[in-house]
Amino acid sequence: MFRIGVIGVGTGEVVGDHSMGYAHAYTYGEDDRCRVVGAADISRPNLERFVSVFPVETACEDYRELLEQARPDIVSVCTYVGLHPEMVRDSAAAGVKGVWCEKPFALTLDDARSMVEACEANGVRLVVNHQRRYLDAFRQAKEILRSGSVGRPVMFLAGLPDWDLMEWGTHWLDMFRFFADDEQVAWVMGQARCTGEKRMFGHVMEDHSLAYFCFADGTRGLLDGGVDLNGEYSIRLVATEGMIDLYNDGSLRVLDGSGWRELRPLSSLHAARPERPPRAEVTPDSAQFLMGEIAPMQGVLGGLLDWIEGGPEPEVSGRNALLSTELYLAAYESALRGGRLDLPLAGQARFPLDEIAARQASA
Repeated sequence: MFRIGVIGVGTGEVVGDHSMGYAHAYTYGEDDRCRVVGAADISRPNLERFVSVFPVETACEDYRELLEQARPDIVSVCTYVGLHPEMVRDSAAAGVKGVWCEKPFALTLDDARSMVEACEANGVRLVVNHQRRYLDAFRQAKEILRSGSVGRPVMFLAGLPDWDLMEWGTHWLDMFRFFADDEQVAWVMGQARCTGEKRMFGHVMEDHSLAYFCFADGTRGLLDGGVDLNGEYSIRLVATEGMIDLYNDGSLRVLDGSGWRELRPLSSLHAARPERPPRAEVTPDSAQFLMGEIAPMQGVLGGLLDWIEGGPEPEVSGRNALLSTELYLAAYESALRGGRLDLPLAGQARFPLDEIAARQASA
């Protein structure tokens, strides 16, 4: 059985809102291969509340003590993004077998790469919580797109009202890469308005931003961070002979040669719909994702555990997440430099929004 340590338990008031440690702990509790044995949080009240729900062996305010005393096999890093690099690197050095890191992954590309490199150097399996890859609504949309029934992909579009390219946008950017079969992005152009007045999750956040990018095959992606697009859809996939619209409730509207049709997958764009019966037909390729259709975080955990036990590298591996992370950081970097950037970026040692905020605040 894998011994689990959770770093950054959160408030526990609303799971998913400053309480991702609880979401991770509940997910571990659903897998017989895991047992949560330790927790760490700088807030003693938060830690005591977590321990009242999950009676662990070790509870510490310093995550380093957790690593030393509990000797976990797997660590979940559920803190704010700026704390990820040191915690992931220290966990890898402590001899854990796996790390499950929350998103967004990093504030700089250098930090993102250092986490992946530290884990690989120590034989540690690293995954990042891009759990929407396991939701049925996205998987069905991808199956339709790749079937050719709507033609070749042209552009993926989405807007994020009142959100940014990083905290929330990392999910949609990762899904754009998912729809493109994780093909390499050739270039990125970005723009951002960031006065520095808006701060969340320990870092400055832009008021409005834009990421426009091109995959190697010519397919474009456009994500508006701050303003929604016209129409009720959340994501639109435009192709040469039709389109696919994804709605928040998980419904898909598909336009092809036969006209419009609507599908109702097993999930919304955010969570599974466990009351719905399984699809009538399950292909060998999709069978492994049925667990994720029931609960997407179980899909992430299952991929990590299987990888540790000798299975294949999952879609949510740190190395794949690094490429989604590079997308939002390249968009910010493009906004800072004022020009198109070809990928991969050579390096990035500071968070671009800090400099953008300083520049725009003094303008």
